[in-house]
Order: sequence, then C-alpha cells, then structure tokens
Amino acid sequence: MKRCAVINDLSGFGKCSLTAAIPIISAMGCEVHPLPTAVLSNQTAYDSYDKVSLTASMEGFIEQWKKLGASFDSILTGFVCDEKQIDIISAFVAEFKKSNTILVVDPVMADNGSLYDCYSEEMCEKIKSLCYKADVITPNVAELAFIAEEPYSENICDIKKYCLKLLNNGIKSIVVTGLKKGSEISNIVYDSNGCTVVTGELSGGYFSGTGDIFASIITGGLMRGLSLSKSAKLATEFVSSCASDTQNTSGNDGVNFENFLYLLTNFKYQEGTEQ
Repeated sequence: MKRCAVINDLSGFGKCSLTAAIPIISAMGCEVHPLPTAVLSNQTAYDSYDKVSLTASMEGFIEQWKKLGASFDSILTGFVCDEKQIDIISAFVAEFKKSNTILVVDPVMADNGSLYDCYSEEMCEKIKSLCYKADVITPNVAELAFIAEEPYSENICDIKKYCLKLLNNGIKSIVVTGLKKGSEISNIVYDSNGCTVVTGELSGGYFSGTGDIFASIITGGLMRGLSLSKSAKLATEFVSSCASDTQNTSGNDGVNFENFLYLLTNFKYQEGTEQ
C-alpha cells in the first residue's frame, strides 16, 4: 500500500484535520501516518476550545520515524500552531520528500478575507514559502489572495489571475476551493495543463472540515494515479454529497462523511495510467 504522512492537528469535535484525513485516505486504499501538530478539545470555530501544542514533541517523533527507515509516497500538511512547527515541517519535507513523493500543502490560515486569530503575519510568510515547495496547494479564496499578495476577491477572473501569477512565480499546481455562487460551489484547478473549473451543488453554509476532506481526497487521488482535475472532481462530488446529508446540524460539527466513504472505497482508480 502507498503511504501518506499527514501533518495536522487532532480535534475531538468538528470532524476535521486528522479525524477527517485518516478515514478518507484510508478508504482510498492508502496507509495514513499521522504527525500531530496539536491536540484540541474541538476545532477552533466553536465559541471556546482547549489546546495542547505538540511543537516540543514533533522533532522527537520524526527522529523515531527516521530510525524506522520510514518513507512516504505523499505528504499532506494542514493546521499549525506556531512558526517553529512550520520550520519543523520544512525540515521534514527536506528529509522525506523524494523525487516521486507528492507534497500537498493545505495553507490553513484564513477565511472570508481575514487571517485566523491564531496566525501571525510571520507564520503566514512561512506558510507561503512552504507552498512553493509543494506539488499541489489547496487554498480557499481568502488564502489564495494572501499567498498571491493580492486583494481578496470572489470574482472568478481575479482568482484565475491570482493563480496564473503564482504559477508564473513557481507554484506548481493549485486547487482553489469553495467559490460560492447561487446554488453552486466551484473548485478551480490550475496547473501546467491549464484551468479546469469543477462545480458541485451548494448545500447549507459553513461546514467544518470540508477543506480537510477535499485536500485528503486530492492527495489520495494523486497517489492512486488520478490526474489533478479528476481528483478534484471526485473531491467536489464527495463533499457535495456529504454536505447535502448534513443540512440540519451545526456547521461547526462537520459533515456526515462517514455515510459516503463507500464512494471512495468503490471508486475505480487507475493507478499509474492517468496523466
């Protein structure tokens, strides 16, 4: 089985981060090896939460993985607590990313045009640097604007312009998530093959963890031989199905993805045949 190292937090409630990535990527037929950045009582959008940062433990964990001779087909990064963690992740990438290792960076740092309260400008600058090491980044619309150093915009022409700027500056591939318009939600794939817009049905408003689910399916799809655009299509359809089944619950609690894991398990992957 192919192996994926997932560097993200573990939240007790909210169905996000590692509690989403582990079952999603596992359902896609790949091993998941979690490197937790923090343990949270619940994800940060709730009115309050408690958190234990694991910054002091991460390097020790990585040293043990080195002793085991660990290797990975992909690396997926997400939520971080401080600047030091980004430095540790960068060192991890330098150690474990080989020529055939897929690095997917989910630059979790902003939403609705604003940075998260727990993220400093220095952290965001380091996340930008990490994005330039990635094979694929999966920012939402707000994160794309911060990475591109452009004004926040939900205009698709601006989004395409920002993506093209980043590609010209050295970013390899981008999937912009969560562009909402009317009853639809679009995800925009931009890579060397051009631009592809994948659209799904918009159900409800905010749901915790959908970005983590999306990035996990992108990672799993690439490991299983799907193209980036087909991975994005699978992720879009999956998230839309989950959200449609979750309309009557609080968005902070996440989506009912458990009911739809069979879609990933039964999907007909074509490893090594897609481009």
